[in-house]
Amino acid sequence: MTQVAASDIGSRVSRVTAARWLEPTLFVVLVVAGTLITWFRVPGDHRDRVWAEDSNIFLGEALDRGPWAVLFNGYAGYQHFIPRLVIAGLFPVLDLERYPVTVFAICAVLTGLTAGAVYWLSRDLVPWQPGRIALGLITVIIPLATQETIGNLADLHTYAMWLTPWLLLYRPRSWWTSAGWAVVTWAVVMTEIQAVFFVFLIFFRLRRRDRLSWPILGGFLVAAAGQVLTAVTVDRGTGNGPLSIPSTVLGWMINTVMPLVTADPVTIRAWVLDHGVLVAVIILIPVTIAAVLALMWGNGDQRLLTVALLLGSAAIYTGSAWANSDVWFMYAEEGLSSIATLVVNIRYGVASGMMLVSVVPLAAAIAVKRYPRPLLVKTAAWVSTLALLIVLANGSTHTISLRDWVDRWSPAVRAAEEVCAGPDAPEDVTLPVAPDRSVDLRCEDVLAHTAR
Repeated sequence: MTQVAASDIGSRVSRVTAARWLEPTLFVVLVVAGTLITWFRVPGDHRDRVWAEDSNIFLGEALDRGPWAVLFNGYAGYQHFIPRLVIAGLFPVLDLERYPVTVFAICAVLTGLTAGAVYWLSRDLVPWQPGRIALGLITVIIPLATQETIGNLADLHTYAMWLTPWLLLYRPRSWWTSAGWAVVTWAVVMTEIQAVFFVFLIFFRLRRRDRLSWPILGGFLVAAAGQVLTAVTVDRGTGNGPLSIPSTVLGWMINTVMPLVTADPVTIRAWVLDHGVLVAVIILIPVTIAAVLALMWGNGDQRLLTVALLLGSAAIYTGSAWANSDVWFMYAEEGLSSIATLVVNIRYGVASGMMLVSVVPLAAAIAVKRYPRPLLVKTAAWVSTLALLIVLANGSTHTISLRDWVDRWSPAVRAAEEVCAGPDAPEDVTLPVAPDRSVDLRCEDVLAHTAR
Protein backbone atom coordinates (compact mmCIF):
# COMPACT_ATOMS: atom_id res chain seq x y z
CA MET A 1 0.00 0.00 0.00
CA THR A 2 2.92 2.29 0.77
CA GLN A 3 4.35 1.66 -2.70
CA VAL A 4 0.95 2.31 -4.30
CA ALA A 5 0.52 5.52 -2.31
CA ALA A 6 4.01 6.70 -3.27
CA SER A 7 3.30 5.89 -6.91
CA ASP A 8 0.02 7.79 -6.74
CA ILE A 9 1.70 10.84 -5.19
CA GLY A 10 4.44 10.74 -7.83
CA SER A 11 1.83 10.58 -10.57
CA ARG A 12 0.00 13.59 -9.14
CA VAL A 13 3.21 15.58 -8.84
CA SER A 14 4.02 14.79 -12.48
CA ARG A 15 0.59 15.93 -13.61
CA VAL A 16 0.85 19.16 -11.63
CA THR A 17 4.32 19.83 -13.02
CA ALA A 18 3.15 19.17 -16.58
CA ALA A 19 0.14 21.44 -16.11
CA ARG A 20 2.35 24.18 -14.67
CA TRP A 21 4.57 24.15 -17.76
CA LEU A 22 1.77 23.69 -20.29
CA GLU A 23 0.36 27.20 -19.92
CA PRO A 24 3.61 29.13 -20.57
CA THR A 25 4.58 26.66 -23.30
CA LEU A 26 1.32 27.21 -25.19
CA PHE A 27 1.68 30.96 -24.68
CA VAL A 28 5.12 30.89 -26.31
CA VAL A 29 3.88 28.63 -29.12
CA LEU A 30 1.02 31.02 -29.89
CA VAL A 31 3.33 34.03 -29.84
CA VAL A 32 5.78 32.38 -32.25
CA ALA A 33 3.05 30.94 -34.48
CA GLY A 34 1.17 34.24 -34.50
CA THR A 35 4.31 36.14 -35.45
CA LEU A 36 5.13 33.76 -38.32
CA ILE A 37 1.56 33.66 -39.61
CA THR A 38 1.40 37.44 -39.65
CA TRP A 39 4.78 37.72 -41.36
CA PHE A 40 3.82 35.39 -44.21
CA ARG A 41 0.29 36.70 -44.81
CA VAL A 42 1.52 39.13 -47.46
CA PRO A 43 3.95 38.59 -50.36
CA GLY A 44 7.55 39.31 -49.50
CA ASP A 45 7.84 42.50 -51.53
CA HIS A 46 4.71 43.88 -49.83
CA ARG A 47 6.73 44.10 -46.63
CA ASP A 48 8.86 46.69 -48.41
CA ARG A 49 6.10 49.31 -48.39
CA VAL A 50 5.57 51.98 -45.75
CA TRP A 51 1.92 52.25 -44.79
CA ALA A 52 0.01 55.52 -44.38
CA GLU A 53 0.73 57.29 -41.05
CA ASP A 54 3.89 55.24 -40.53
CA SER A 55 5.47 57.77 -42.90
CA ASN A 56 4.50 61.39 -42.30
CA ILE A 57 3.12 61.06 -38.75
CA PHE A 58 5.11 58.50 -36.77
CA LEU A 59 8.38 58.71 -38.73
CA GLY A 60 8.04 62.28 -40.00
CA GLU A 61 7.23 63.85 -36.64
CA ALA A 62 10.02 61.89 -34.97
CA LEU A 63 12.49 63.18 -37.56
CA ASP A 64 11.25 66.74 -37.20
CA ARG A 65 11.03 67.05 -33.42
CA GLY A 66 12.66 63.96 -31.94
CA PRO A 67 10.86 60.71 -31.07
CA TRP A 68 10.58 61.34 -27.33
CA ALA A 69 9.27 64.86 -27.79
CA VAL A 70 6.25 63.56 -29.74
CA LEU A 71 5.62 60.47 -27.60
CA PHE A 72 2.32 61.88 -26.36
CA ASN A 73 1.43 63.93 -29.42
CA GLY A 74 -2.21 63.49 -30.29
CA TYR A 75 -3.10 62.76 -33.88
CA ALA A 76 -6.60 62.53 -35.43
CA GLY A 77 -8.12 63.15 -32.02
CA TYR A 78 -6.39 60.48 -29.95
CA GLN A 79 -3.13 59.09 -28.56
CA HIS A 80 -0.99 56.49 -30.35
CA PHE A 81 1.38 55.52 -27.56
CA ILE A 82 2.68 52.11 -28.70
CA PRO A 83 3.43 53.18 -32.30
CA ARG A 84 5.30 56.25 -31.08
CA LEU A 85 7.14 54.17 -28.47
CA VAL A 86 8.22 51.73 -31.18
CA ILE A 87 9.61 54.58 -33.27
CA ALA A 88 11.40 56.02 -30.22
CA GLY A 89 13.03 52.66 -29.52
CA LEU A 90 13.92 52.15 -33.16
CA PHE A 91 15.22 55.67 -33.79
CA PRO A 92 18.83 55.26 -32.58
CA VAL A 93 19.38 52.43 -35.08
CA LEU A 94 16.97 53.66 -37.75
CA ASP A 95 17.90 52.54 -41.25
CA LEU A 96 15.49 54.24 -43.66
CA GLU A 97 16.06 51.65 -46.36
CA ARG A 98 14.91 48.84 -44.10
CA TYR A 99 12.29 50.89 -42.25
CA PRO A 100 9.13 49.14 -43.60
CA VAL A 101 10.56 45.64 -43.18
CA THR A 102 11.66 46.43 -39.63
CA VAL A 103 8.27 47.91 -38.74
CA PHE A 104 6.49 44.92 -40.26
CA ALA A 105 8.63 42.53 -38.20
CA ILE A 106 7.98 44.46 -34.97
CA CYS A 107 4.24 44.58 -35.66
CA ALA A 108 4.21 40.86 -36.45
CA VAL A 109 5.79 40.15 -33.04
CA LEU A 110 3.30 42.46 -31.31
CA THR A 111 0.43 40.69 -33.08
CA GLY A 112 1.81 37.33 -31.95
CA LEU A 113 2.09 38.68 -28.40
CA THR A 114 -1.55 39.77 -28.60
CA ALA A 115 -2.55 36.25 -29.60
CA GLY A 116 -0.63 34.83 -26.65
CA ALA A 117 -2.06 37.45 -24.30
CA VAL A 118 -5.66 36.65 -25.27
CA TYR A 119 -4.95 32.97 -24.63
CA TRP A 120 -3.44 33.77 -21.22
CA LEU A 121 -6.02 36.31 -20.08
CA SER A 122 -8.99 34.13 -21.00
CA ARG A 123 -8.10 31.20 -18.75
CA ASP A 124 -10.81 31.86 -16.15
CA LEU A 125 -13.50 32.94 -18.58
CA VAL A 126 -12.95 30.20 -21.16
CA PRO A 127 -12.47 26.98 -19.17
CA TRP A 128 -11.52 24.79 -22.14
CA GLN A 129 -8.02 24.95 -23.52
CA PRO A 130 -8.90 24.32 -27.19
CA GLY A 131 -11.31 27.24 -26.97
CA ARG A 132 -8.58 29.49 -25.59
CA ILE A 133 -6.16 28.41 -28.30
CA ALA A 134 -8.85 29.21 -30.87
CA LEU A 135 -9.22 32.70 -29.40
CA GLY A 136 -5.50 33.26 -29.79
CA LEU A 137 -5.58 32.03 -33.38
CA ILE A 138 -8.53 34.27 -34.25
CA THR A 139 -6.15 37.16 -33.58
CA VAL A 140 -3.84 36.18 -36.42
CA ILE A 141 -6.09 34.50 -39.02
CA ILE A 142 -9.03 36.93 -39.23
CA PRO A 143 -9.23 37.28 -43.05
CA LEU A 144 -9.78 41.01 -43.38
CA ALA A 145 -6.55 41.89 -41.54
CA THR A 146 -4.40 41.06 -44.57
CA GLN A 147 -5.83 43.93 -46.61
CA GLU A 148 -4.18 46.71 -44.61
CA THR A 149 -4.19 46.08 -40.85
CA ILE A 150 -1.20 43.82 -40.27
CA GLY A 151 2.42 44.85 -40.33
CA ASN A 152 2.07 48.57 -39.73
CA LEU A 153 1.97 50.90 -36.76
CA ALA A 154 -0.92 52.94 -38.13
CA ASP A 155 -3.40 50.10 -37.60
CA LEU A 156 -1.82 48.53 -34.53
CA HIS A 157 -4.63 50.06 -32.47
CA THR A 158 -6.91 47.35 -33.93
CA TYR A 159 -5.24 44.76 -31.73
CA ALA A 160 -5.33 47.09 -28.74
CA MET A 161 -9.10 47.24 -29.08
CA TRP A 162 -9.38 43.45 -29.29
CA LEU A 163 -7.23 42.99 -26.20
CA THR A 164 -9.06 45.45 -23.96
CA PRO A 165 -12.06 43.38 -22.74
CA TRP A 166 -9.80 40.44 -21.94
CA LEU A 167 -7.60 42.70 -19.82
CA LEU A 168 -10.52 44.18 -17.89
CA LEU A 169 -12.08 40.79 -17.14
CA TYR A 170 -8.83 39.01 -16.26
CA ARG A 171 -8.32 37.73 -12.72
CA PRO A 172 -4.65 38.13 -11.73
CA ARG A 173 -3.18 35.80 -9.11
CA SER A 174 -0.91 38.32 -7.38
CA TRP A 175 -0.33 42.03 -6.96
CA TRP A 176 2.84 41.82 -9.04
CA THR A 177 0.96 40.16 -11.89
CA SER A 178 -1.76 42.77 -11.61
CA ALA A 179 0.79 45.58 -11.71
CA GLY A 180 2.35 44.14 -14.87
CA TRP A 181 -0.96 43.83 -16.67
CA ALA A 182 -1.92 47.31 -15.43
CA VAL A 183 1.04 48.72 -17.37
CA VAL A 184 -0.03 46.76 -20.44
CA THR A 185 -3.60 48.02 -20.04
CA TRP A 186 -2.44 51.61 -19.79
CA ALA A 187 -0.33 51.27 -22.95
CA VAL A 188 -3.14 49.51 -24.83
CA VAL A 189 -5.79 52.09 -23.99
CA MET A 190 -3.35 54.93 -24.70
CA THR A 191 -3.12 53.47 -28.20
CA GLU A 192 -6.84 53.12 -29.03
CA ILE A 193 -9.44 55.67 -27.98
CA GLN A 194 -12.37 53.35 -28.72
CA ALA A 195 -11.13 51.06 -25.96
CA VAL A 196 -12.74 53.58 -23.60
CA PHE A 197 -16.06 52.03 -24.67
CA PHE A 198 -15.40 49.13 -22.30
CA VAL A 199 -15.44 51.39 -19.25
CA PHE A 200 -18.76 49.82 -18.24
CA LEU A 201 -16.91 46.58 -17.39
CA ILE A 202 -15.23 48.36 -14.49
CA PHE A 203 -18.49 48.53 -12.55
CA PHE A 204 -18.55 44.73 -12.48
CA ARG A 205 -15.01 44.52 -11.08
CA LEU A 206 -15.34 46.70 -8.00
CA ARG A 207 -16.19 43.88 -5.62
CA ARG A 208 -13.70 43.19 -2.85
CA ARG A 209 -13.06 39.70 -4.19
CA ASP A 210 -11.78 41.35 -7.39
CA ARG A 211 -9.38 43.70 -5.60
CA LEU A 212 -6.36 42.14 -7.32
CA SER A 213 -7.82 43.50 -10.57
CA TRP A 214 -7.99 47.08 -9.30
CA PRO A 215 -4.51 48.10 -10.54
CA ILE A 216 -5.59 47.02 -14.03
CA LEU A 217 -8.74 49.10 -13.70
CA GLY A 218 -6.61 52.02 -12.52
CA GLY A 219 -4.36 51.72 -15.56
CA PHE A 220 -7.44 51.73 -17.76
CA LEU A 221 -8.94 54.83 -16.14
CA VAL A 222 -5.70 56.84 -16.27
CA ALA A 223 -5.25 56.03 -19.97
CA ALA A 224 -8.93 56.65 -20.71
CA ALA A 225 -8.62 60.09 -19.13
CA GLY A 226 -5.62 60.79 -21.37
CA GLN A 227 -7.55 59.76 -24.47
CA VAL A 228 -10.59 61.84 -23.55
CA LEU A 229 -8.38 64.87 -22.87
CA THR A 230 -6.72 64.42 -26.25
CA ALA A 231 -10.10 64.05 -27.97
CA VAL A 232 -11.31 67.40 -26.65
CA THR A 233 -8.07 69.27 -27.32
CA VAL A 234 -6.90 67.82 -30.66
CA ASP A 235 -9.08 68.34 -33.72
CA ARG A 236 -9.81 65.17 -35.67
CA GLY A 237 -10.91 66.95 -38.83
CA THR A 238 -12.75 64.02 -40.42
CA GLY A 239 -16.28 62.73 -40.63
CA ASN A 240 -19.64 64.28 -41.47
CA GLY A 241 -21.54 63.21 -38.38
CA PRO A 242 -23.52 60.07 -37.50
CA LEU A 243 -24.77 57.75 -40.22
CA SER A 244 -28.33 56.49 -40.30
CA ILE A 245 -29.06 53.31 -38.34
CA PRO A 246 -29.96 51.32 -41.50
CA SER A 247 -26.68 52.32 -43.17
CA THR A 248 -24.75 51.48 -40.00
CA VAL A 249 -26.31 48.02 -39.73
CA LEU A 250 -25.81 47.29 -43.43
CA GLY A 251 -22.22 48.52 -43.21
CA TRP A 252 -21.54 46.27 -40.23
CA MET A 253 -22.91 43.26 -42.11
CA ILE A 254 -20.91 44.06 -45.24
CA ASN A 255 -17.64 45.04 -43.55
CA THR A 256 -17.61 42.88 -40.42
CA VAL A 257 -19.71 39.79 -41.08
CA MET A 258 -19.15 38.96 -44.75
CA PRO A 259 -15.33 39.27 -44.59
CA LEU A 260 -15.28 36.47 -42.00
CA VAL A 261 -15.74 34.06 -44.91
CA THR A 262 -13.77 35.88 -47.58
CA ALA A 263 -12.03 39.21 -47.74
CA ASP A 264 -12.10 39.31 -51.53
CA PRO A 265 -13.93 42.58 -52.32
CA VAL A 266 -14.97 41.35 -55.77
CA THR A 267 -16.72 38.34 -54.24
CA ILE A 268 -18.42 40.41 -51.54
CA ARG A 269 -19.68 42.97 -54.04
CA ALA A 270 -21.07 40.15 -56.17
CA TRP A 271 -22.84 38.67 -53.13
CA VAL A 272 -24.38 42.03 -52.30
CA LEU A 273 -25.55 42.62 -55.87
CA ASP A 274 -27.03 39.14 -56.19
CA HIS A 275 -28.37 38.50 -52.68
CA GLY A 276 -28.22 41.71 -50.66
CA VAL A 277 -27.04 40.84 -47.16
CA LEU A 278 -28.41 37.28 -47.19
CA VAL A 279 -24.89 35.82 -46.97
CA ALA A 280 -24.26 37.90 -43.84
CA VAL A 281 -27.52 36.65 -42.30
CA ILE A 282 -26.48 33.04 -42.95
CA ILE A 283 -23.07 33.64 -41.37
CA LEU A 284 -24.75 35.17 -38.33
CA ILE A 285 -26.93 32.09 -37.65
CA PRO A 286 -24.22 29.94 -35.94
CA VAL A 287 -22.82 33.01 -34.20
CA THR A 288 -26.25 33.85 -32.84
CA ILE A 289 -26.78 30.28 -31.63
CA ALA A 290 -23.41 30.38 -29.86
CA ALA A 291 -24.24 33.72 -28.25
CA VAL A 292 -27.61 32.43 -27.00
CA LEU A 293 -26.01 29.31 -25.53
CA ALA A 294 -23.30 31.38 -23.83
CA LEU A 295 -25.93 33.65 -22.29
CA MET A 296 -28.07 30.70 -21.17
CA TRP A 297 -25.36 28.43 -19.76
CA GLY A 298 -22.56 30.78 -18.78
CA ASN A 299 -21.88 32.12 -15.31
CA GLY A 300 -22.13 35.82 -14.53
CA ASP A 301 -18.68 36.73 -15.82
CA GLN A 302 -19.11 34.67 -18.98
CA ARG A 303 -22.43 36.34 -19.72
CA LEU A 304 -20.82 39.70 -19.14
CA LEU A 305 -18.02 38.78 -21.53
CA THR A 306 -20.54 37.64 -24.16
CA VAL A 307 -22.43 40.92 -23.94
CA ALA A 308 -19.18 42.91 -24.01
CA LEU A 309 -17.95 41.12 -27.14
CA LEU A 310 -21.23 41.53 -29.01
CA LEU A 311 -21.62 45.17 -28.04
CA GLY A 312 -17.94 45.73 -28.76
CA SER A 313 -18.31 44.32 -32.26
CA ALA A 314 -21.15 46.73 -32.99
CA ALA A 315 -19.50 49.69 -31.26
CA ILE A 316 -16.14 49.37 -33.00
CA TYR A 317 -17.63 49.45 -36.47
CA THR A 318 -20.20 52.12 -35.58
CA GLY A 319 -17.71 54.42 -33.88
CA SER A 320 -15.18 54.13 -36.72
CA ALA A 321 -17.74 54.59 -39.50
CA TRP A 322 -19.40 57.55 -37.79
CA ALA A 323 -16.09 59.23 -37.04
CA ASN A 324 -15.11 58.92 -40.71
CA SER A 325 -18.56 59.14 -42.26
CA ASP A 326 -19.04 60.09 -45.87
CA VAL A 327 -21.27 59.19 -48.78
CA TRP A 328 -19.52 55.86 -49.39
CA PHE A 329 -20.79 54.60 -46.00
CA MET A 330 -24.43 55.41 -46.83
CA TYR A 331 -25.52 51.93 -47.90
CA ALA A 332 -29.21 52.48 -47.19
CA GLU A 333 -29.45 55.88 -48.84
CA GLU A 334 -27.41 55.00 -51.92
CA GLY A 335 -28.87 51.51 -52.24
CA LEU A 336 -27.01 48.21 -52.36
CA SER A 337 -27.23 48.26 -56.15
CA SER A 338 -24.59 51.02 -55.91
CA ILE A 339 -22.18 48.78 -53.98
CA ALA A 340 -19.48 49.35 -56.61
CA THR A 341 -19.12 52.93 -55.34
CA LEU A 342 -19.53 52.13 -51.64
CA VAL A 343 -16.93 50.93 -49.14
CA VAL A 344 -16.34 47.18 -48.93
CA ASN A 345 -13.84 45.51 -46.57
CA ILE A 346 -12.95 48.60 -44.60
CA ARG A 347 -10.47 47.88 -41.80
CA TYR A 348 -13.08 48.74 -39.15
CA GLY A 349 -14.33 45.17 -39.51
CA VAL A 350 -11.15 43.51 -38.22
CA ALA A 351 -11.45 43.94 -34.44
CA SER A 352 -15.23 43.98 -34.83
CA GLY A 353 -15.09 40.59 -36.54
CA MET A 354 -12.70 39.11 -33.97
CA MET A 355 -15.09 40.01 -31.17
CA LEU A 356 -18.10 38.69 -33.04
CA VAL A 357 -16.73 35.21 -33.82
CA SER A 358 -15.06 34.79 -30.43
CA VAL A 359 -18.44 33.91 -28.94
CA VAL A 360 -18.21 30.56 -30.77
CA PRO A 361 -15.21 29.13 -28.85
CA LEU A 362 -16.56 30.83 -25.71
CA ALA A 363 -19.89 29.00 -26.05
CA ALA A 364 -18.07 25.74 -26.81
CA ALA A 365 -16.00 26.12 -23.64
CA ILE A 366 -19.08 26.88 -21.56
CA ALA A 367 -20.89 23.83 -22.95
CA VAL A 368 -17.98 21.50 -22.20
CA LYS A 369 -17.72 22.86 -18.65
CA ARG A 370 -21.46 22.54 -18.01
CA TYR A 371 -21.84 19.09 -19.59
CA PRO A 372 -18.42 17.43 -19.31
CA ARG A 373 -19.57 13.84 -19.85
CA PRO A 374 -21.89 13.66 -22.90
CA LEU A 375 -19.88 12.78 -26.00
CA LEU A 376 -22.30 14.74 -28.16
CA VAL A 377 -21.52 17.99 -26.34
CA LYS A 378 -17.77 17.49 -26.62
CA THR A 379 -18.09 16.59 -30.29
CA ALA A 380 -20.20 19.66 -31.00
CA ALA A 381 -17.69 21.86 -29.16
CA TRP A 382 -14.77 20.50 -31.17
CA VAL A 383 -16.63 20.62 -34.48
CA SER A 384 -17.83 24.19 -34.02
CA THR A 385 -14.42 25.44 -32.91
CA LEU A 386 -12.50 23.67 -35.65
CA ALA A 387 -15.07 24.72 -38.26
CA LEU A 388 -14.64 28.33 -37.25
CA LEU A 389 -10.85 28.16 -37.54
CA ILE A 390 -11.10 26.42 -40.92
CA VAL A 391 -13.51 29.05 -42.25
CA LEU A 392 -11.29 31.90 -41.07
CA ALA A 393 -8.10 30.26 -42.36
CA ASN A 394 -9.70 29.54 -45.72
CA GLY A 395 -11.01 33.10 -45.89
CA SER A 396 -7.48 34.34 -45.33
CA THR A 397 -6.43 32.64 -48.58
CA HIS A 398 -9.02 34.70 -50.50
CA THR A 399 -7.91 38.18 -49.60
CA ILE A 400 -5.81 40.99 -50.94
CA SER A 401 -3.11 43.33 -49.70
CA LEU A 402 -3.37 46.95 -50.77
CA ARG A 403 0.37 47.45 -50.39
CA ASP A 404 1.17 46.93 -54.07
CA TRP A 405 -0.55 50.16 -55.12
CA VAL A 406 2.77 52.01 -54.86
CA ASP A 407 6.41 51.29 -55.65
CA ARG A 408 8.70 49.58 -53.17
CA TRP A 409 10.29 51.74 -50.50
CA SER A 410 13.91 50.51 -50.37
CA PRO A 411 14.77 51.18 -54.06
CA ALA A 412 13.20 54.62 -53.69
CA VAL A 413 15.36 55.32 -50.62
CA ARG A 414 18.51 54.21 -52.46
CA ALA A 415 17.63 56.48 -55.38
CA ALA A 416 16.88 59.34 -52.98
CA GLU A 417 20.23 58.80 -51.25
CA GLU A 418 22.06 59.17 -54.54
CA VAL A 419 20.17 62.35 -55.35
CA CYS A 420 20.78 63.79 -51.89
CA ALA A 421 24.49 62.99 -52.06
CA GLY A 422 24.82 64.62 -55.47
CA PRO A 423 26.14 68.09 -56.26
CA ASP A 424 22.70 69.59 -56.92
CA ALA A 425 20.90 67.98 -54.01
CA PRO A 426 17.39 69.29 -53.33
CA GLU A 427 16.20 70.13 -49.86
CA ASP A 428 13.53 67.39 -49.90
CA VAL A 429 12.91 64.12 -51.71
CA THR A 430 9.59 62.35 -52.22
CA LEU A 431 9.15 58.69 -51.31
CA PRO A 432 6.20 56.37 -52.10
CA VAL A 433 3.76 55.42 -49.34
CA ALA A 434 0.97 52.82 -49.48
CA PRO A 435 -1.84 52.69 -50.24
CA ASP A 436 -1.78 55.80 -52.47
CA ARG A 437 0.31 58.44 -50.73
CA SER A 438 3.79 59.89 -50.65
CA VAL A 439 6.00 61.57 -48.07
CA ASP A 440 8.60 64.32 -48.36
CA LEU A 441 11.75 63.80 -46.31
CA ARG A 442 14.65 66.20 -45.89
CA CYS A 443 17.84 65.12 -47.62
CA GLU A 444 19.77 65.59 -44.38
CA ASP A 445 17.48 63.01 -42.71
CA VAL A 446 17.86 60.60 -45.61
CA LEU A 447 21.65 60.79 -45.44
CA ALA A 448 21.69 60.61 -41.62
CA HIS A 449 19.54 57.47 -41.46
CA THR A 450 20.77 55.29 -44.32
CA ALA A 451 23.44 52.62 -43.97
CA ARG A 452 26.33 53.44 -46.25
